[in-house]
Amino acid sequence: MARILTVADTVDAMSADRPYRKGRPMEAIVAELKRCSGTQFDPVMVEAFLSTLKTPAAG
Repeated sequence: MARILTVADTVDAMSADRPYRKGRPMEAIVAELKRCSGTQFDPVMVEAFLSTLKTPAAG
């Protein structure tokens, strides 16, 4: 559970606007996740998250 939440919390933190900076675009977030996959983030969790971005939303 902690490994899932680490990726989710990171994406939320990087994408949110803060008083001291604007949120980062998803392309930059994906690049950071890939760069840190295997060190800061579980690579299986990163791949699972990235696969959700490639799936078209149902609607």
